[in-house]
Amino acid sequence: MTEKQSGVETYGYWTHPIVLGIIVVGGLIPLILYGFFFGQAPTVTPTQAKTLLRAADSSAVLVDVRKPAEFSSRHIDGAINWPAAEIFALASKENIPEQFRNRTLLLVCDAGVVSSSATKHLIGIGLEEVKNVRGGMQEWIGSVAGPKADVFDRWITQTGEIAEFPFHPMPWHLQLLAVIIGFVVKPTYMLLSLAVVIVLWQGKSADLVALRWSMIFFFAGESSCAVYYIFSQACYFLEYLHSFGMLLSFGFAAYALFEGMDARILRLSDPDQRCAAMSLCTKCIKYEDVPCRLRQTFLVMIPALAVVALMPLCADWQCTSYNTMIFGTFYNYSHRVLYQGFERLYCPIASAVLLMVSLLILQFKKKYPLPLAKLFFAAGIGPMGFGIIRTMLGGMYSQNKMWFDFWEEITELLFISGICFVLWIFRRGLFKRPSRELAKADQG
Repeated sequence: MTEKQSGVETYGYWTHPIVLGIIVVGGLIPLILYGFFFGQAPTVTPTQAKTLLRAADSSAVLVDVRKPAEFSSRHIDGAINWPAAEIFALASKENIPEQFRNRTLLLVCDAGVVSSSATKHLIGIGLEEVKNVRGGMQEWIGSVAGPKADVFDRWITQTGEIAEFPFHPMPWHLQLLAVIIGFVVKPTYMLLSLAVVIVLWQGKSADLVALRWSMIFFFAGESSCAVYYIFSQACYFLEYLHSFGMLLSFGFAAYALFEGMDARILRLSDPDQRCAAMSLCTKCIKYEDVPCRLRQTFLVMIPALAVVALMPLCADWQCTSYNTMIFGTFYNYSHRVLYQGFERLYCPIASAVLLMVSLLILQFKKKYPLPLAKLFFAAGIGPMGFGIIRTMLGGMYSQNKMWFDFWEEITELLFISGICFVLWIFRRGLFKRPSRELAKADQG
């Protein structure tokens, strides 16, 4: 295989080391960051924390590390305030307030981020019995067994009154929509994506191979999502697999689209084929010593897309968490801050970096830069699309997460349905058969 062959042959296959490298590195970085920021702090779930607090011989105490004003406005019944600023100011364990000595300290904040840092600091100065409550109060709200709550499962308000955790009754038609998207829409598009995998299993061209892997990652991600909700949102890793699977699916779908447009329509990467944009450019780099107009267009478009990809960095963070009833089943709606961190921090930065790498390749690689640039360009589109869509939905439906779930599921159904539609209407060109079989089919 020579370098002069088309991009379909040179860089098209998913097994190329660069593609595998992007997947492995891109998948490991969030896990490494999670381990760095949260892995060093001993962690308990809200359910585990309440088991410790309610034990007959328990020495555990729930420590709210938010600011005094935030604690006074509303806090978990049974919690004691010890602001994180005071914890970080401690230089040794001898300075710990008397009420927290010889106790098992369970630290909680809004989302489990500040309390994690406070936990690591206390361990660093010599304390042993201290743990971070995973997910903070955002997850704690969803850990109650029902609307009737006991101590540690209710609020103390600013006036000292007892109040239930946020509970939003849902009208029957919204309950019905919630059931439909969970038990009709999701299984439908999962089965469709699996059907596409089967249909494309024998595909050899780069665009169909990429699309097949897009659907494999999509199905794997959505399967992780389904298991995550079956187990009451208890495993963060399953939700990560869901998010990363969707990110990869978008990236591979983008590559399939670009590769298909290039190899089947534009003929831009193939040095031996006339480019379809010749009528616009009037002169072509393949035949004359002139700059490629399409390449110049991408040199402007890629930095613009990189800027757009950074939009989620400026989005507001949402700590919304509330309970409801769906046809008699107690259910919690929340979009964990940890997941928002993946969508609003990691995805924008990863997308911008990958897009700028594609720009550098396009600008400085002298021989046939397009095939390699397409790989990094598509890899950048994956996190950009996932991050922007999730951030937009989170912002638009911050107080009604049912609509967040509804439109996410509908968007995914449209995504898979659109792929199925395109494969169907272009089936003759995409899945070519010998001319004799085509003639028989036409006669039939």
